[in-house]
Amino acid sequence: MMKFRNWRRGVVAVAALATVALAGTACTRPATQQAGESGAIRISVGVDPSYAPFFLAEQEGMFEAAGLDVRIVQTEGGAASAQNVVAGTSEMSGNADSTALTVMAANPSLRALGVYEESTRYFQVVVRPGIDPKSIRKVGVFPGIGLYFTDLYLMSLGLDPATVEHVTTGPPEQPALLGRGDIDAFVSFDPWVGQAVEGGGRVVATSGDFGAKYTQWLVASDGWLAANEKVAAEVFDVLADAAAIVDADPDRAARAVAASIQLDPAEARRTVDQIDFGARDFTDEDIARAEDLVTFFRAQGKIGGSVDTGLVLRRGWLTEHVLGAPA
Repeated sequence: MMKFRNWRRGVVAVAALATVALAGTACTRPATQQAGESGAIRISVGVDPSYAPFFLAEQEGMFEAAGLDVRIVQTEGGAASAQNVVAGTSEMSGNADSTALTVMAANPSLRALGVYEESTRYFQVVVRPGIDPKSIRKVGVFPGIGLYFTDLYLMSLGLDPATVEHVTTGPPEQPALLGRGDIDAFVSFDPWVGQAVEGGGRVVATSGDFGAKYTQWLVASDGWLAANEKVAAEVFDVLADAAAIVDADPDRAARAVAASIQLDPAEARRTVDQIDFGARDFTDEDIARAEDLVTFFRAQGKIGGSVDTGLVLRRGWLTEHVLGAPA
């Protein structure tokens, strides 16, 4: 399990686990809801188990217990969450690093405040029956991080990505394409990996096997943050507590996810187990990876211009405002 720079969080998590539970019944809100009328903090997230800390905090009333009026806004995922912040229909969002950076390229006023989860196991490589990885000639890819990880994997095998046909497809279509033999492999995540395995495919690697990982960030706009830094810190403080609980008690997290997005608890648990949850500040490695992603996306024509990673990633913010100095 990953060790996070979370100097006081372990004590908080133990206390939270020992004093379980506000049995919350919070409902989800559509992205079109015009909140903010009562000072609510709207946080846009996707609808999959990687957002477990948000769902657990909402289901168990953790935001309310901290005196915060937080409303979790479910979106279709991807760039939509960060775009809600840009549009002003949400104050904050949870986003994967790759997605946040693509939105930041066009909206440099966005700021990432810190990491609340990361994984080297969430993304997996699946090949169809009878295929040796080094014999891959056709891969299914989804834009963004899917393409980035696919090319990293191919290069780790000594294959030139330019010599392998890339079939652009969404994750839900990948298992069927693999089963029909239309593609030899794909890099994706559950439930699509599990579906492909049920159809005869096999997992041959996770992203950590070829030196790749992803992180998720809490994002806000610079203007809102400047006027609401204390509130932002209080939100991230609760999120950090929730992330620590998710990491320590994945069954509890799976129940919260299942209640929030109507997902089978066993499937939610399987996904949660593939992710390391915990709050930490940005590191040199995070900055370097962000710059690599920006370079890759620019070369692919996915973004124009550059992203000032030293500006949009607020390194040190979480330590200063939430975690505190190490003892």
